[in-house]
Amino acid sequence: MITVDADIGSRIERTHYALVPSQDFSFSPDLTDFGELFRRDWAHLEPDPYMADGGSYRLRRYGLYRMSATTGQLAHIPGAPFYQSTEINPLNGGEQRHFAALGANTVENPFLLELILFDFAQLTSNNHIESDWLIGVHQIRIVATPGTPGNPTPEGTHRDDEHYTSQHLISRHNIGGGVNYFYGNGPEPMGVPQAVWEQKSYFDSYYFDRSLWHSVSPIVSGKRDGGGHRDVLLIDFVKPSMSH
Repeated sequence: MITVDADIGSRIERTHYALVPSQDFSFSPDLTDFGELFRRDWAHLEPDPYMADGGSYRLRRYGLYRMSATTGQLAHIPGAPFYQSTEINPLNGGEQRHFAALGANTVENPFLLELILFDFAQLTSNNHIESDWLIGVHQIRIVATPGTPGNPTPEGTHRDDEHYTSQHLISRHNIGGGVNYFYGNGPEPMGVPQAVWEQKSYFDSYYFDRSLWHSVSPIVSGKRDGGGHRDVLLIDFVKPSMSH
């Protein structure tokens, strides 16, 4: 079981995003071991082959689930691609992207399944699911090496086309940067961010709807020898009337 000391849905209704530090979450003991197994996945991601800027700094895996309106249960959809229009992602959009799939154990990991249901409950005000939803799970690592930064949002300030999105920090190691900027919900990004936040602790999280403009600053390797990385989990929630 996962609980949170925050009214995430109300915050999103007011400002289109909610910043939730890790200490606001609580996890039941039965999920702890599964959560640790899930975190190990980030050591086994594969290079993103669709980086139009030529960068090799992004590793990822992706999976898609359908939430049944009849049962409320999740069903994994094997081999599903991820699509964004060029309007939403002018750098990497415009094609069906087939990323490395979630690991077989990850697909059924109780921590991930519970988290999907938990996030969905925070983001939707209706207790009854009136129709099926599509839910995308993105495991992403951004790498920085000495002299070569990594860019979490190479497309710049942007908005996502999914109805809702949650982002959870999994790890940051030997890096600087990776600061989140949250702007308004107008047709163009605002010049001054409404909020600036650097996620530092495991499970520092934020939630937002599809109207929010946002970005993340590049990461650079830290003072210790070698490179560093920033690991995040993105979960997006798409109503059936919207393309994925």
